Amino acid sequence: MPARLFRSAKADRNRFIALYISMAIGLLVAAGLFVYEAKIIVADGLRDEEAFAVLGAANRVLHDLENAETGQRGYLLTGDEAYLVPYRQGIRDLDDTVLRLQQAAGSDEKSLELVRRVEHAKTDKVVELARTIELARSGNRAAAIQLVQTNEGKAYMDGLRQDLGELLNEWRERRKVATQDAHRRLVFGSAALVAIAVLVCCLMGYTVYVQRRAFARVHAYSNMLDQQAAQDTLTGLPNRRRLLSAIDALSGNEAESRRIALLYLDIDGFKKVNDAMGHSAGDVLLRRLAESLRAATRQSDTLARVGGDEFVLLATDCGDDAQLRELAERLVSGVRAIGDKEYGGRFAIGVSIGIATFPDRVQSIAGLLDVADAAMYAAKRSGRSTYSFGSSPAAGLSNVIKLTR
Repeated sequence: MPARLFRSAKADRNRFIALYISMAIGLLVAAGLFVYEAKIIVADGLRDEEAFAVLGAANRVLHDLENAETGQRGYLLTGDEAYLVPYRQGIRDLDDTVLRLQQAAGSDEKSLELVRRVEHAKTDKVVELARTIELARSGNRAAAIQLVQTNEGKAYMDGLRQDLGELLNEWRERRKVATQDAHRRLVFGSAALVAIAVLVCCLMGYTVYVQRRAFARVHAYSNMLDQQAAQDTLTGLPNRRRLLSAIDALSGNEAESRRIALLYLDIDGFKKVNDAMGHSAGDVLLRRLAESLRAATRQSDTLARVGGDEFVLLATDCGDDAQLRELAERLVSGVRAIGDKEYGGRFAIGVSIGIATFPDRVQSIAGLLDVADAAMYAAKRSGRSTYSFGSSPAAGLSNVIKLTR
């Protein structure tokens, strides 16, 4: 059993190590993936912000040009100086807006090329607007309108709108891709987090299961050791340790209100069997004797082997002395029968019994064993295969009653 328990404990330890390593590796890999995904999501967010800035700047360029063109048309048609306010505001903002558009495009070559074309078209359009305004303010409104009717400015605006549209479509697509990628990674990250949580919970559950199983094995082995420590390995009867525990358990509780008897038994003739036939035959005899003694006692009584050929019977609610005498005679007869059956009268097998009772002959439960032991030796001195009642010196009772063979 210890070897099996050691192998089992070693296997459980290896499982614990493997589980902990697996969880650690899994958590490290998960952390690495989450860091990587977080970086990608942050990059997608930056691309989204960059695209938003480009889209805003491009729309602002178109808005400023349309404001300038609207002011120019109103002034040419009405001659009202109030129309020059949005014109001047649009022209004034265009340089800054185009610069912001160029900065927002960053280092992307395709976008920068479109921005350069937009800037060139913007310059041509601003020049065309300025020429018409100057002609009108100089009193040559017809020439200014004629210049507008050439559609030169319209061509500039159409080219500019086409380039801005291409730029806007490019960055709208980039923003869409970045948003979709960030969304997919968030969904993947959430699913991975749930999967890792489930996996960790499963691993922890399995770890708890393995740990409980290991503890159960250790507990079972500990119980077995306790049982073996309190049991005689040869006869299967309780040993001296178990007997003393039973005696201690009777002290200091309601058991002290009952009459308790302790019978100390020593097998007569056992040494001759050992000397003549060997220890194996002696062991067989002890097992047969244990079976016979157990059969002669009640289930509630405790029969223990406390030495080589010594047994002790602890009986609670033992009744009066007549019942104890009957019990002693039954034990003596049983032992004799085993000797006759096993050896056919070759060896005189008997038993000397010392009896102590509480509370009439012994003043304390703890003193039962010593008094019964002394009474057993008194029985041996009186001729063997007898029983003797013993008492504490203060009890003042007769302490020997003989039963001859």
